[in-house]
Amino acid sequence: MTWFSSSDQKIQEPKNTLNYSQITRFLNARGLKVNELKTKTTASTDGFDFLGWHFKIQQNGKFRCVPSKENFQKIRKKVKAIVNNSNYGAKEKAKKLAPIVRGWRQYHKFCKMDSSRFSLYHLQNRAYKVFNKEPKQDRHSSKKLLDQGFPAVSYSENRHIKVKGNKSPFDGDLVYWSERNSKLYDGKTSKLLKKQDHKCGHCGLKFTSDEKVHLHHIDGNHNNWKDKNLTVIHETCHDYLHMSKREKTPKR
Repeated sequence: MTWFSSSDQKIQEPKNTLNYSQITRFLNARGLKVNELKTKTTASTDGFDFLGWHFKIQQNGKFRCVPSKENFQKIRKKVKAIVNNSNYGAKEKAKKLAPIVRGWRQYHKFCKMDSSRFSLYHLQNRAYKVFNKEPKQDRHSSKKLLDQGFPAVSYSENRHIKVKGNKSPFDGDLVYWSERNSKLYDGKTSKLLKKQDHKCGHCGLKFTSDEKVHLHHIDGNHNNWKDKNLTVIHETCHDYLHMSKREKTPKR
């Protein structure tokens, strides 16, 4: 079994898999090409990094995916920069940490995340000590801020939604990809996608695999989470709506 991954070696044509000419034709049709100097084939048992993940087939044949070393170093650097910043108090630090940590955990929710490293245990412990040193904080308030700054996101290893059969984002089957993408979202977003028949609440067009889905508050109040105030729309439609509101706001 072989995979393509980044390296400084030229691509070699493997046996019993897509050959170089097939891959080249596929990419050329979409205005892309293989960078021969940065691509090679590698055995999946050796492991490789791709899009922030490290993929590997273990000797027992079981598939493993964890955050890549480079990806983990980036989140570690971001968290430490906020925790060690003397310009922020504990409350502000927790506020700034929350979206970063939640986003990182959400991105890796289908990886193996039970190690102390990927659970961010050591970073949380460091943050707790820093919070607790502030005069206005005690161990209880520091723990509360820690929970806010490091929000939990449930993960389930290898439970991602698999692509059916020989389906491809390029096959033109918008119905399949719209319905499949609705399963990638949690809670209200997923329910609204089904309710709206996988159509944008603004333009009415079907969602495709290459556009992000945004949850939009109709009245502009982000504290109003009632179902009638929520709709799912394209990312571009969301940007347009907010841009229109800014243009209508009178200048003082």
